[in-house]
Amino acid sequence: MKNSTDWRFFLLTLLFAFFVAFSSSVWAETPQAAEVGPQTGSSAIWKNGSGSGFRKGTRDLGFALGPGLGLKIFGSDKSHDLALAFGHYGWILSDLLAEGNWYQGNFEVRSNLFAGGQFDPHGRYVVGGSVGPRYNFITNSPWVPYVGGAVGLSATDIREGDLSTTFEFNIQIGFGAHYFFRDDVSMTMEVRGLHLSNAHIEHPNHGANTVMFLIGTSWFF
Repeated sequence: MKNSTDWRFFLLTLLFAFFVAFSSSVWAETPQAAEVGPQTGSSAIWKNGSGSGFRKGTRDLGFALGPGLGLKIFGSDKSHDLALAFGHYGWILSDLLAEGNWYQGNFEVRSNLFAGGQFDPHGRYVVGGSVGPRYNFITNSPWVPYVGGAVGLSATDIREGDLSTTFEFNIQIGFGAHYFFRDDVSMTMEVRGLHLSNAHIEHPNHGANTVMFLIGTSWFF
């Protein structure tokens, strides 16, 4: 596609600038951001007040959506640009781990469903679901960074020489952060890699690889 490299780089730059600007403005304008320690008091989801670590058994529901830039990596012949919406359900499996260390946090298992489509090089549908672990880093502030991954099943009519079956496995890995603007509600920003392939059930199976830029919200209870 003519000038595709230019517009893709421009879009990536805009997305990165948006994430940085949004994070900085929220941090600067919210009084909670200046607090070093957690808020004290009882909480259904926090160990010892907001930002102090999740209680074991806490659950969360939420959604996120955004565009994704396709990459010609791991054998892909084409770049597959996507726009997807994700819904998730999570369950905190552990009490606060490694308390007092920079990597203190809680393990979580999450399931998610997603739907949307490819918008370049051709319009195609993509739907699927996955399940996997996440580790939430506790910073004693409204910010909760995390890393995680998931595997699952999906269906798509993407072909373009990279995929050949409706049924595809999906592998996801990503990082992001919650910003808690309420004790139990967060704004979420995430960068997530998404890989689609059919494990060589049929050929061609070069795979479709996309980096998603997601923004959404989560409710903890």
